[in-house]
Amino acid sequence: MSTGTEEASQVLRDTPSMPRRGFAPFAFVLLVVLGIWIISGVSAGDIAKFAGYEVGFVLLPGTALLWALRRSRRGVLTTIALGWPLGQTLEILAFSATAAFGARSLFVVYPIVVIIPCAYLIWRRGGAPARDTPGDEMSSRLMWTAAVALSVGVVYLALAFLPQVPLPSTSHSVSYYVDFPNFIGLIAEVRNHWPATSPGLSGVPLHYEWFVFDHMAAINQVTGVSIPVIGFRLDVFPTILVLGCQLFVVGRFLGRSARTGALAIIVAFLLGALDLTADLNQQSPFFDQFNFHLWGSWTFPFGLMFFMALIYLIAERLQAASWRGIDALGAWMVIALIMVGASGAKATVLPVVIIGVGLYAVWEFVARRAIPVTALATLVLAVVIFAATFLIVYGRGVPGTGIDPFVSLSHTVTGTVASSISSSTLRTVALPLAYAAGLAGIVLPLAGILYLLTPRHRAEIRRLRLCLFLFAAGVLITNVVHQVGASELYFLDTAYAAGVIVAAAGLRLAWDDLGSAIPVSKRTALLALAGWICLILLVIGFTTPTLAHPAGLLLRYTAIAVLAVIFVVVCALGLRARRKPIAGAMALGLLPLLATSALTSPIQLAATVERALTGKSVTVTQPDPQKVRGLTPGLVVALTWLQDNTPVNTIFAVSNHWINPSGSDGRYYYYSAFSERRVFVEPYTPDDYGLDNPPLTPGFVAFLGRVMLNDEVFDHADVSALRVLTDQYGVRYLLIDRLHHNADPAVLQLGRIVLTNPDATIVAVG
Repeated sequence: MSTGTEEASQVLRDTPSMPRRGFAPFAFVLLVVLGIWIISGVSAGDIAKFAGYEVGFVLLPGTALLWALRRSRRGVLTTIALGWPLGQTLEILAFSATAAFGARSLFVVYPIVVIIPCAYLIWRRGGAPARDTPGDEMSSRLMWTAAVALSVGVVYLALAFLPQVPLPSTSHSVSYYVDFPNFIGLIAEVRNHWPATSPGLSGVPLHYEWFVFDHMAAINQVTGVSIPVIGFRLDVFPTILVLGCQLFVVGRFLGRSARTGALAIIVAFLLGALDLTADLNQQSPFFDQFNFHLWGSWTFPFGLMFFMALIYLIAERLQAASWRGIDALGAWMVIALIMVGASGAKATVLPVVIIGVGLYAVWEFVARRAIPVTALATLVLAVVIFAATFLIVYGRGVPGTGIDPFVSLSHTVTGTVASSISSSTLRTVALPLAYAAGLAGIVLPLAGILYLLTPRHRAEIRRLRLCLFLFAAGVLITNVVHQVGASELYFLDTAYAAGVIVAAAGLRLAWDDLGSAIPVSKRTALLALAGWICLILLVIGFTTPTLAHPAGLLLRYTAIAVLAVIFVVVCALGLRARRKPIAGAMALGLLPLLATSALTSPIQLAATVERALTGKSVTVTQPDPQKVRGLTPGLVVALTWLQDNTPVNTIFAVSNHWINPSGSDGRYYYYSAFSERRVFVEPYTPDDYGLDNPPLTPGFVAFLGRVMLNDEVFDHADVSALRVLTDQYGVRYLLIDRLHHNADPAVLQLGRIVLTNPDATIVAVG
């Protein structure tokens, strides 16, 4: 007995702990998030229930299994970076299994089922020494730098996201970015039905990236916190904090420096693609923005969390002495589980891993003349898991995917201008240059990669080679494949996170070289960076009248580029005049690039901040239903009535399908989202259901049949059409949206009116 007690005590002593100097920065970041939640109207009770769920159902099970499978334990940050996505996988698998077997109530015991066996295994095995992530010591100043940078990034995210998502109100109208009601509807669908189908096309399968919606539905099931509060307020911030933690850990591990980790947070969250134009409601001149997708696509940051964990784990395996053994087996099991979570979270993750690791394997074989067994084992595992999820989760295909090179780059401002050149010969010459410039504008924050190409630091690339190949894989896939809605951009944005690590390593080396290889002091460099920020703001002021067309916008960026070249030339001439080496002068070109990318988010968020400072409403709403069709108070009442007074399997039909009065954008998802019930046919956009158009597939023909029946009922009060809706499709209610698309008055005679107000009427027909 005494031996067991001693072993248990040893486990506790070896448990990774955070240095005392790390508690204050850690608490500071949490307080920032807590303040955002409170200011945005989340109740203390909801915050407490949500936080308890995240710890009990995600962090603790993930940490327990991580320690059980990996025979050594690293520090707190590494544990969070790896244990959190592992816990998300366990949570989603448990939620899905209990829902599939019709035993949702058993989900509450899943943490116990995981934690107790893992704790017993750890205790029986005895305490393994805790090891920190390789890298230099983390000073208090460095940890505060990382904490402040992450906190500012979180504030940026809050200012960008929260004004777009006011909570549903019975006092004023609100409108949302078109995807957000769709996401809320998907959460409700997972919460109430298994298997989940399309909430806006009742009974039709929908193959999609369901895992993040499974996660939010699980939170709602356990805590009772409303789905809009979870989706619009709570869930995004823990994911961002975990991503910040992962950037720090991966940067420190691969860059062999905690400063690389801190810089990775800065590059990812505080620097943005080239966009010095307007607020965030305007389309980016370079079409893609990593920062926008962090809040604009709920699947993206969720999938990125798994991707960052995979970078760490795969790099760790590639550096290991052998791919086999007891220790390796546990590591491979962790990788496999996180790959499962990654593939269901975001479809772009595993393709980037497969292509990136494949490029790494080819390079190793050619350069070292040896078979890269570990890389090949990783490839086999990734391909098998991707193939399985491709069949199970994505239904053996992604509609609208094809080979169409450089489509995304053709939408950048440089691509647009080059495409408009009338001379075919000149256009042929200009397009490749325009595409290269467009890609440079998108990945501008990764300019630090350039410094690693200098002869002095090429050896540093070896440790970062995996990240470089992953980044190259994303660029390659994005510029070969095209998907509906330009979704190929997510391949680039996924791989962008790997590029962030390399860029941070380059910036850290550049900082270290200031005063030596770069003959400028650190203080002078900081002053020059501040000067560049001021200069760019002046350029923006002088070129504002030129922004009426893409060519005028391009003038702004050309002016900044020319000034940057002049700056480097002048610096080189000055150094030569002082008889100092000019080799490092080129590195000073990073200063205008960093200054430009650092201004992207502040400029985009300036309109929101201005509204707050002048006392105007920060929430961007369009209350006039004749301009933007959003969620009106009366409609909220009607949808809430359906949620409170009908069974979860209820199906209803709706009179409106358009988010604009002209009837050209059929993506109105509000009805299924805020009623949490299925709709007979909601949006009139077949692509949203994965239906090909053209050709006329059976699924598309069936969709057109539903559209015709729906129109016959609401526009002509057709009794026979209504009979088809009720008898064949199970429709039990008709919802007439009186503001957005009223119905034939005779529709009111088709059934019994159960609710009516100036905005909506509900007629029971079944």
